[in-house]
Amino acid sequence: MYVLKFSGNAVADVKTIIPKPLKGPLKKVLLEAVAVDPIGCSHELHGDLSGYRSFTWQEYRIVYRVFNDLKAIAVVGVGLRSPQSAENIYRKLEMLARTGELAQGVLFSIRGFTKIAK
Repeated sequence: MYVLKFSGNAVADVKTIIPKPLKGPLKKVLLEAVAVDPIGCSHELHGDLSGYRSFTWQEYRIVYRVFNDLKAIAVVGVGLRSPQSAENIYRKLEMLARTGELAQGVLFSIRGFTKIAK
């Protein structure tokens, strides 16, 4: 099982996009699906977001990066699941990737983790 960590941007997205009654069910599905099999339940992104994955649940997209050696997942963004909204969440994250802010958010979200000894 992987540990889920949220970047500051992802926390802000959850607060503004996900209605309060859906936050509990979202947490549950993230723990039951993404934390168990982060690759199998999502699809890989390309271009500036290469290395990130997108998981869809109801009308939402959750974008994250998997760190297998740390058994950690850094959630970097949450957006609505519609053609226009997909462009918005991916465009926002691509812009953050180009400026280095996305990588910085990932680093802050997983800080404190160390490589698991084998």
